Amino acid sequence: MRSFEFVKVDESARKHGLKDEEIRYAVRHPFGFQQTLGNPEKPTFAFVGPRHEGGSPHNAIEVIVAKRADGFLHAFHAMPFTDRWRHLLYRR
Repeated sequence: MRSFEFVKVDESARKHGLKDEEIRYAVRHPFGFQQTLGNPEKPTFAFVGPRHEGGSPHNAIEVIVAKRADGFLHAFHAMPFTDRWRHLLYRR
């Protein structure tokens, strides 16, 4: 799977203060990503990526997205990355 150009940001993804542009950038330019558990009808993926161009892995964020019926990825979770997703830092 390649990251999708169009990512819609749900209100819940803004909970930790990340900007929509940061969330979209991390999904479009991930250090790594993988499919993860979610609703069976909605493929769900975890991304770890930089907030902006030239961003460091030390300041990476995690973004969880689900592909919905409208064909878009919807980011519903975003925050500074946690140890749970550390293995994605160098996995494309």
